[in-house]
Amino acid sequence: MPDSRKSVIVVGGGVAGIAAATALAEAGLRVALYEKRPMLGGRASSFYDRESGERIDACQHGTMRCCTNLANLFDRLGVHEQIRYHDTLHFLDGAGVRSVIASCHLPAPLHTSLSFLGFRSLGIKDKLAIARAMAAMLRPRTGIDYDLLDIGEWYQRMGQTERAVKRFWEPVLVSACNESLDRISCTHAFKIFRDGFLGHRDAFHFGIPAVPLGSLYTEPAISYIQKRGGCTSLRTIVNRVHFEGGAKPRITGLTLQDGDEFHADYYVSALQFDLLLKLLPMELTVGIEYFENLKRLELSPIIGVHLWYDRPIECPDSVALLDQRSDWIFNKTRNFNLAEKASTYLSIVISADREMADMPKEEVYELVRKEVEEALPETRAAVINKWFVVKERKATFSPTPGADALRPDQQSPIDNLFIAGEWTRTGWPSTMEGACRSGYLAAERLLAREGMEAKILVPDLPRRGLARLLMGGG
Repeated sequence: MPDSRKSVIVVGGGVAGIAAATALAEAGLRVALYEKRPMLGGRASSFYDRESGERIDACQHGTMRCCTNLANLFDRLGVHEQIRYHDTLHFLDGAGVRSVIASCHLPAPLHTSLSFLGFRSLGIKDKLAIARAMAAMLRPRTGIDYDLLDIGEWYQRMGQTERAVKRFWEPVLVSACNESLDRISCTHAFKIFRDGFLGHRDAFHFGIPAVPLGSLYTEPAISYIQKRGGCTSLRTIVNRVHFEGGAKPRITGLTLQDGDEFHADYYVSALQFDLLLKLLPMELTVGIEYFENLKRLELSPIIGVHLWYDRPIECPDSVALLDQRSDWIFNKTRNFNLAEKASTYLSIVISADREMADMPKEEVYELVRKEVEEALPETRAAVINKWFVVKERKATFSPTPGADALRPDQQSPIDNLFIAGEWTRTGWPSTMEGACRSGYLAAERLLAREGMEAKILVPDLPRRGLARLLMGGG
């Protein structure tokens, strides 16, 4: 019996594509998801170690309790129990001094204030300066176009000390936005702190996957889509887009690299914006403001370094490094609940370091190895049995001043093409939460075209009590 449901092809199996595909499949459309890699998850996924056959994350990704839509996607896929949330954030400075951010009995936005007062890597002048800036972030932002002002300049205006910037603001924002402070608009920086640290007691809780990212997304998403009458094709590359012109151009089909051609009623691109521009025929994009704006967006790199030591190493599940080029160390042995008696697997993340992204991998390895030895002295006597350096040169879009005005809506000027991607207009920086929101928004736009009004996007964590009074309910 022929399937009379409307069909949709989703190109790109990252978090945005998975979110769009699962939401549309749930709504009753016949979904086909195409992904060029051997696993789903896109830039937040894994690769196969040829020697062991294991899935190794290209770069560690985490989440926070404030990422409500990503949590909804995890629930949808049945994998939320694979995320372990931590209510304490660990920091380690260059002198070996450890500090933490944790909750106390006070209500938001004061819930981390006691641990902040005891933050050993900051002095009293630093803390007073940070408190002034945090208080300013609480207030409604009026009078200045904060999207055109970079957060580094704002911190100067707010009289932040050099140590406050280097040991507090920078470690949080560079990791969250994958960009340097002078290339992060105030809009995005304020979003991170208002939603992640000030608005709700649990918002900052840090979630780390207990399985490789490829396993978190691949099999669960494939199963979810298949159970709803759809399909997923891995190692599948779209080579060409066919269209018909006119006042409202439409896509009529896709040709894959192997020559097969497929057609659908609707199409969703979940590709990075530079790849989307390469895939679409020039006749559809040149001179169209929607697409021309994409040429002005920029990309930022991220580097993952993986080290396998021959003995147990004492290290928290995750720790932010201060005074180093390396940003975070993740103890994958603990994250994955592996036996800690014989060896230790550490994953190090370096965000937005363009100079390091251009270095040979051997130089990156040596630099990071020495920084880990400074941070964790036990590693000096250990042997590294294996290592990988993975570079994602185009990992995220850069939230530069003015970039928000260039980010497109999920409904494209092409009649039956919808766009998902963390770089679209989501109100969030380039995060897995932003990617998930974009997929849900693309699904909402598409379903609205079918006369199926659906609210897929889930609300933020609610502000209550003192936080609501100081910040408002939004």
